[in-house]
Amino acid sequence: MNLAPPLATTHNGQAETSIADKSAKPLRIAVLLGDAVNLDSHSAQVLGTFTERERVQICAADANQSTVHRPTAHEPKEHEPSVYEQRSLTALLGQATTAIEQGKLVELKFEDGNLPQSLYLLDGLRAAKLRLHAHAFIAGFAAGNEVTDVANAATVASKALAAAKRSPAQTVQHQIVANTLNEAFVALRQGVTALAARTQAPLKGTTGIKQTNDTNHQTGYWFSDQHQARVLCLNLVAKTSHQADESRNLSQSLVLTQGTQLAAPKALVDENRLFVPISGDSINELKAKLFQLLSSLDIGALDTSFASHQLAFLFERYDANAPLALVLMAASSDDLKLEAKAMLTALENDAIRHHGQHFKTPAGSCFTAKPLGDAGLTFVYPGVGTVYANMFNNLHEYFPALYHQLEREGDLSAMLQSPQIYAADVKTAAGMNLSQQAISGVGASYLFTKLLTQVFNIKPKMALGYSMGEAAMWASLDVWQTPHGMINATENSDIFNHAISGELTAVRRAWQLADDEAIVWNSFVVRADSNEIKALLPEFPRAYLAITQGDTCVIAGCETSCKALLAKLGKRGIAANRVTAMHTAPAMLVHGQVQDFYTQALKPEALKPKALKAAAQDSSIRFISAAQTAPVIVDSHSIGRAIADTFCSPLDFSALIQNATEQGARLFVEVGADRQTSTLIDKISHAHAGQSTANAATVAIACNAKGADAITSLLKCLAQLISHRVPLSLAPLIQPLSANKAPLSSAVSPEGEPQ
Repeated sequence: MNLAPPLATTHNGQAETSIADKSAKPLRIAVLLGDAVNLDSHSAQVLGTFTERERVQICAADANQSTVHRPTAHEPKEHEPSVYEQRSLTALLGQATTAIEQGKLVELKFEDGNLPQSLYLLDGLRAAKLRLHAHAFIAGFAAGNEVTDVANAATVASKALAAAKRSPAQTVQHQIVANTLNEAFVALRQGVTALAARTQAPLKGTTGIKQTNDTNHQTGYWFSDQHQARVLCLNLVAKTSHQADESRNLSQSLVLTQGTQLAAPKALVDENRLFVPISGDSINELKAKLFQLLSSLDIGALDTSFASHQLAFLFERYDANAPLALVLMAASSDDLKLEAKAMLTALENDAIRHHGQHFKTPAGSCFTAKPLGDAGLTFVYPGVGTVYANMFNNLHEYFPALYHQLEREGDLSAMLQSPQIYAADVKTAAGMNLSQQAISGVGASYLFTKLLTQVFNIKPKMALGYSMGEAAMWASLDVWQTPHGMINATENSDIFNHAISGELTAVRRAWQLADDEAIVWNSFVVRADSNEIKALLPEFPRAYLAITQGDTCVIAGCETSCKALLAKLGKRGIAANRVTAMHTAPAMLVHGQVQDFYTQALKPEALKPKALKAAAQDSSIRFISAAQTAPVIVDSHSIGRAIADTFCSPLDFSALIQNATEQGARLFVEVGADRQTSTLIDKISHAHAGQSTANAATVAIACNAKGADAITSLLKCLAQLISHRVPLSLAPLIQPLSANKAPLSSAVSPEGEPQ
């Protein structure tokens, strides 16, 4: 293996053999980020047991040499550093490899923006034996000092990849200018961090980022093929000083592969994103605690250290079992004061204090004096068309273990349709076909379901879906045995690609059209009563009332017929410009195919004997379909039929929400991208309040909103659930404040990684 150019080294004054003389063997150097946030206690403890170390101090001010940390009289001899006199990263790594092969731990110390940083290097096999989870591995490197030329840099990169036994097709490459040894190590640390964080983004000093297909890539989560390790090639270019030719460059390439250790999650709550839950037995007690908070805020500003201490203290005082709770959200300590004062004013309002009116600010602060609890907690799954470009593309930075779990369970990239959703051109997402939208929508709902149920331990009592949201419901709530298998099936389904979308073969059959007769299909949202539309439908046989949803309806069909119907109705419709014949009469021609498609094998735990189901009725979820009044029986045939009935028949979402309310649904949480159903549910509930169920107060909450910060939207959802006294885990919010590391759900662990 060509690790580096031959270079003699010195150790305690003695010459050592150049690594170029050694027989070639696969290189696998484990790299750990040596900072308090990312280096867990186990790793720190194990690294502390090494009796032989090589410590190298890189001087940021010196472009050509590393300086050596000299041990003080109090430092043990095993920390005595070697003397290195290299001017390149690859040369230093070559000598570090020699030390690593001798069983030593190498610590590289350097500066990044005047902040001291460390990297620990050791043999990969030894790291595995010590149960150390590396953040990344160095798999190969090469260097060349030639006349400035793109071809030379490419040759060096090819040598490094060959040494690492990796192909360019599986590699993301970064081109970086690093004129000093310190800058090169900063680039190395950034590369290791990118792999550990599974984040693909420009590194400091990057002049270009290339995907495997040599196209620019959108920043965000670093998707990879399932069971394939991410590979990063850092191509470093540095000016060198030559008497004969000043135009020469030093080209260096390092190949890094992902490790088994994930980067520490970002904190959900900090001094710039404040989240303060306050509990009490009465409104007066809540007011007293608000006054205490305002007094403490007057004493000190919420800088970083004070925020962690103060917020941790406030979380410790929070009582999850108290009958009342409010939440304050703000972007600064000054804003927090304003939110607290606004809350004090609200607590004096008679409508809020005595009549159960909900209080909510634009920042997210909220309170209700009449909490709904979790008895009627209902997860609502949105339909097709809610996904959008770059949706929640930073969510993985806060929940890396969850993303790790999801990509081990299935093809996360395919599940979210990442090539379309996270493309560099945001218009790509808008051009997704029906099958792609369906897959991505279910994927988004699946992700948020796992986030709410596994990370925050929120347990719904009921579930329902809007249109194709019914399929997302069964896929997300641990009913289907192999939900990921539906991805490929949907991509290649005649139903989604041809029958009720695309060329609309089912519509062509229903309308008895010849092959050369064109279909111009569209759908329109119109504010009108469904009965008004139904009265006109006989005049327009190629127009259909597809969806009834509160005070609006969706008509679909022949564009000309729909426009004529709207004109006679005297209403203006908003064109959706989406080709789908779901919920129209032609869809009934594929009812059997749809039922077969969604008749899936169920997980064994979903098929409990009836006696056990009756005994565990309080803990099981009731699944409500738009196709029937009674909850769906949890068996393959019943589920497939219910989805097909909903899919092929007109959808009355208003009736679905009324039915759910009759069955006890009170708190509707929309689980998926954007907020398609939340506003509809609020309107439907308000219009029918008191008609069927006495004093049936309901609330709809979304956990995501297009155009808003994903974390802030999530926290606003959690805040409302807390105010309604829904049991949930605050550990993901608390632990980063107290331990500088984010928690993992017991169901989410970062064990194992493809190599």
